[in-house]
Amino acid sequence: MLKQELEHLYSLKKFDFKGKPSLKQIEKALEKLGNFHKKLRVIHITGTNGKGSTAAMTTEILKQAGYKTGLFTSPHLIRYNERIQINRKEITDEELLEYINKVRSLDVELSFFEFTTTLALKYFFDKNVDFIVLEVGLGGTYDATNICDAEIAAITDISPDHTNVLGKTIKEIAEDKCGIIKERSTVITDKNNKALDVIKEKSKNNKLVIAEEYEGTIRLKGEFQRRNAGIAYSIGKELGVQEEIIKQAIEKTEWPGRLEYLEKNVLVDCEHNPAAIEEITRFVKSLDYERLIIIFGVLKRKDFRKMIKKLPKPDFLILTRPNIDKALDPAELAHEGRCAVVESPKAALSFAKAIAKEKDLILITGSCYLVGNVKAIYPKK
Repeated sequence: MLKQELEHLYSLKKFDFKGKPSLKQIEKALEKLGNFHKKLRVIHITGTNGKGSTAAMTTEILKQAGYKTGLFTSPHLIRYNERIQINRKEITDEELLEYINKVRSLDVELSFFEFTTTLALKYFFDKNVDFIVLEVGLGGTYDATNICDAEIAAITDISPDHTNVLGKTIKEIAEDKCGIIKERSTVITDKNNKALDVIKEKSKNNKLVIAEEYEGTIRLKGEFQRRNAGIAYSIGKELGVQEEIIKQAIEKTEWPGRLEYLEKNVLVDCEHNPAAIEEITRFVKSLDYERLIIIFGVLKRKDFRKMIKKLPKPDFLILTRPNIDKALDPAELAHEGRCAVVESPKAALSFAKAIAKEKDLILITGSCYLVGNVKAIYPKK
């Protein structure tokens, strides 16, 4: 039954940007539910890269401080349930089926993301959480999550992505993402944000906290995570969490699919735009290996040529297609050098492992869907 319900849910349009974008439909749905969302305490997180990691660290901080905390993120890697968690425990299949039926019974036409957001908010409200950490799906201003008023509006690094929707320049993209800033929001960003000037301008009537890079111990790999940890640390301080609890939480936080080793020499990371690829390239160059074998796959409309160009130089590149309709045909990923096109992620991994030697590194990167496809091959830890 749940499988059929999820298939129907996936068949809905993901985002609705036809005509003039608005929050009208999700407003209708929540009005039918009594506008409960106005009572929620929300930490809203937007940005181009680092949203999920920042959300995970923030959730762990609040959890360790004794707060019952809802976490809403996207996309999922393997199971839809990953998107909706309380104290890092996923919504159960039974609960998910119950809330899918609740939202459908409202008889309001919603996009996939509007439906999912409504479901998550209702679930969190019914479970009486203390805080909700909401990761924006796309942009900010017209994202379904922006139906809520942010107590804290956190903005991670901003780079060009989704330019067909959000704008061609960092300024345009930042202005859209700053739409999550509400009248009483405390705004938190980091000092190296490329859009800092725009954020300052949009926050001139709000309290603005500019976070420093975090200098403590971080479990998540990659120096860039210090910027995300700095934002999470500042969120914790703004909410009155003790510093020792914040530090312990950041050190403990895990976030699957982000610079995660599935085996000793198999590394996966969700890096879906050129700026993110630059970060993983810096990390990989710091590692010790003999040859680098990269498996790469992306969705359509991504700047895949620039992404491939910014990858660490591979000794062998395997191009594949994530298991999703909107994936880019790997045959279009033209590349000079040692390269192969392998249609499925599972076959691509098998091929990479067949040609890899003991001291070689296999890196799987690009779309989060590709990372999820590969992670699903491995037994759950």
